[in-house]
Amino acid sequence: MQSIRKLTLALTLVAITATGARAQHSLAFNFNYNINFPASADFKDLVNKPAYKGFTAGLAWPVMDQLRVGLSFGYNDYYQKYPRQVYSNGPGSDISAVLSNSIQQMPLLATVDYTIVKEGLVRPYVGAGIGINFISFDQYLGEFDNPVNFTKLAARGELGVLIPLSNYSSTALRIGGSYNYAPFKQYGFSNLNNWGVHAGISVPLH
Repeated sequence: MQSIRKLTLALTLVAITATGARAQHSLAFNFNYNINFPASADFKDLVNKPAYKGFTAGLAWPVMDQLRVGLSFGYNDYYQKYPRQVYSNGPGSDISAVLSNSIQQMPLLATVDYTIVKEGLVRPYVGAGIGINFISFDQYLGEFDNPVNFTKLAARGELGVLIPLSNYSSTALRIGGSYNYAPFKQYGFSNLNNWGVHAGISVPLH
């Protein structure tokens, strides 16, 4: 329930920003489908499979010819089930169960990106972001679970290309990759760093 509330709050902030900036006729809306992969050894101890359920939605406002600042919100859902084995459940108490780890990361970032080449069929860009990461962590031991939520620092570095759909529109495909810094420091784990690939679209708002 807390994760849903945080998601609703983040989307509300994005919508408010869009409403205020749309009147300037210079805002772009970006939406990407993401696949993210655990990068750190600590994260891989929890989940070593990719998160195929992911997206990033953001707004970008040009402050210079090739430079944009904005706001983005992302969601990535990691899940892994391990085979049944015996786990210690305290002194003198063992339990035979299936262990499952479920982790959702929802970063809300202030962003900046720069288009290296502003003309042509393929336009490389670099980007960065910093903000907060809403983390939902749930570990299932058989039928028992212990869901907890955290708010941590988040940062992102991004590299990709824009591919305009026509010479008469600012709409463009976005393809690229990113590295996501996600400190955690809970339960003996130091971080949930991950890297990802994305494909999406950038649409001007008029």
